[in-house]
Amino acid sequence: MSRLATLLVVMAALSGTAALGCGDKLLAVGRGLRFQRAYAAHQANLVIYSAGAQGGAALTNAKLQATLRRVVHNVQVARDGAQLDAALKSGQVDVVLIDSADLAGVTRQLQSATSKPVILPIFAKPSKAEFAAAQKEYKFALKASADDFEYVAAIDEAMKLQLKTRTKS
Repeated sequence: MSRLATLLVVMAALSGTAALGCGDKLLAVGRGLRFQRAYAAHQANLVIYSAGAQGGAALTNAKLQATLRRVVHNVQVARDGAQLDAALKSGQVDVVLIDSADLAGVTRQLQSATSKPVILPIFAKPSKAEFAAAQKEYKFALKASADDFEYVAAIDEAMKLQLKTRTKS
């Protein structure tokens, strides 16, 4: 009888749930805290350029623009080449978010800007090969389906590159 009692005690001890100490509940898989607010480490002067092409809806999204206005220093929206030219001539532009469909038409204009902004193209529905080539060429290419945090992270990384480039000059 003592073996049966011992076996029952051991089974009861092993089958019970473990008591989690303070903070251990957050370390369990899928139970971490979610921070819903995006922060950028670097302030940026951002221009969003979309001439109304197919993926322009992602760039003109009011929620995304509100997040970017809260996180970066200055946000300007340019809807045509003249507005983009005015924004580039008006002062310092660090990053340009541009729809991939509009990219070919304004690449020369962006490269000739005095502030040498980082170009961050947005792709509506790219193939894997097209997106990989864009990431290789532009470093910070994003898909239009990216969430606000991914946009902020890409802009922040672009600003790090911009700051490195400026300190070398």
